[in-house]
Amino acid sequence: MQDTEVLLCAALRGENPAWSVPGDADFTAGFLERCVYHGVQPLLHYLVKPEPAVALGWPRAVLSECHWQAIAWTMWELRHQALLKQVLALLAGMGVQPVLFKGTALAYSLYPGPVLRSRGDTDLIVSLVDRVRVTEALEGLGFMRDAGVSGNFISYQATFTLTEANGSSHSLDLHWRINNSQLLARLFTYEELRSRAQALPELSPHAFAACPVDALLLACMHRSGHKRSPYYVDGVAHYSGDRLIWVYDIHLLARKLTQDEWHEFMGLATQKGLRAVCLEGLGLAQTCFTTTIASAVIEGLARPGHPEPIEQYMGSSAVRRRWLDFCAIEGWRGKLGLLTENLFPPASYMHQKYRDDGSAWLPWLYVRRMKDGMSKRLQDSDE
Repeated sequence: MQDTEVLLCAALRGENPAWSVPGDADFTAGFLERCVYHGVQPLLHYLVKPEPAVALGWPRAVLSECHWQAIAWTMWELRHQALLKQVLALLAGMGVQPVLFKGTALAYSLYPGPVLRSRGDTDLIVSLVDRVRVTEALEGLGFMRDAGVSGNFISYQATFTLTEANGSSHSLDLHWRINNSQLLARLFTYEELRSRAQALPELSPHAFAACPVDALLLACMHRSGHKRSPYYVDGVAHYSGDRLIWVYDIHLLARKLTQDEWHEFMGLATQKGLRAVCLEGLGLAQTCFTTTIASAVIEGLARPGHPEPIEQYMGSSAVRRRWLDFCAIEGWRGKLGLLTENLFPPASYMHQKYRDDGSAWLPWLYVRRMKDGMSKRLQDSDE
């Protein structure tokens, strides 16, 4: 762990640490960059009080930047909350009950204030049969569907964005399966999550979120998944599951679970083949935030056994993961559909992705996509 992360973790644990390298402008700049990457500026502003921090050598520039970022996130949160209330009320009137999960669900159920859980969008899952109606409802409110890969097999989500006159944007990630991977997509169904979902009155009378047990399983799974799939910060792709805001989610969820919920968590982690993924996530929370977790939980997750398919999938190269997803689809019709959608995405997606290409000739764009894909796969297989 780098010095910046050591200092960040100590601050997020509430230990009031002294500034590590007084007078070092490069360290200060690097610390601020890592705060952005880890998504913890508002949380740091909440936990690190200015006067004691200055006395401990914290640069005023760091405290000021966190302060202004907290204000900016507060303004965004107020508008985002209003939009979510509008969306959820509309869907409730249609008889549709989405389940919120990941960032927004945790912001309103775990954190002292939702602004402390920074995020770029809101994730919600609906029944497969409701996705078309929900799409039409969101578009009716002014949300625009982002140009992205779509189909019956290649993607089980769509992003809808509302951009306001002041340039502020608000995105909703609409899911009808929990993950785009064929191997992971059916780990949690909408119906399963909805059956255990809990009300989220802090957000809306129509809001429901994944229960703490499901939320912890999903948080561990989400963190692990980003070791191989990109997460974008200021337009830059990062491949890592070490973002501290994700680990802090796991920390807060672990503190919240009751003994009965831990028992349920262990059963589901075993049933769904997520023991190794959860062990890694909880272990990182212990390392970063000294999270208290019963030894029986750690021992149960770590017990010997055959390697879990999910663990192998998460640690595989992109080429290997695509093959495993191909094998996971039932029937040759499904396999052919996945292959076709991978090779020939919709024209709208192709023109958006290659808008820098002077040619609008679709066959050429497909050839370019295949060339780029082969180059990327060869590079990935060499790593």
